[in-house]
Amino acid sequence: MLAARYHVYDSAVLDAPIEEAWRELRDIVTLLPIVFGDGVKDYRYVDGGSAETIPSRFEFTLHPSGDKAVEEVVARSETEHSVTYRLLGQVLGIEGYIATYRLRRITTEPGKTFLEWPREFGVAPGQEPEKVVPSVAALTVKEIVAIKEHFAQRRRSV
Repeated sequence: MLAARYHVYDSAVLDAPIEEAWRELRDIVTLLPIVFGDGVKDYRYVDGGSAETIPSRFEFTLHPSGDKAVEEVVARSETEHSVTYRLLGQVLGIEGYIATYRLRRITTEPGKTFLEWPREFGVAPGQEPEKVVPSVAALTVKEIVAIKEHFAQRRRSV
């Protein structure tokens, strides 16, 4: 039986030039507290991973649930300003999660960057797609808003 796959796509314009945004977002472990805030704890690379190593595993604990996620960066492109990563196992009712976030230069507005973040996942056995899929979609919207606000706050404080 073929399992259903779900796709979520989000994007935003960040109030930062691409070089500044990439310095912060190229390292996924730096990205975690930006997108989750206090909702993530104990985030770190594991098994000898680092921001400079591909592939590279990392883990984090979601709060308040206490669920632990183990993910792996499988690709990064310094020229395309992109990071691809995948979930190992299950968390939040999903499995087979893979995502790539990309930054694009906005040529008409040099101080701004376009962020796009397509994601694909399956619903874990025993979970209800009609609950899991909207929950994941809502979470991804919050993550994009958090990144956008992160750079907007930095700009206001300069």
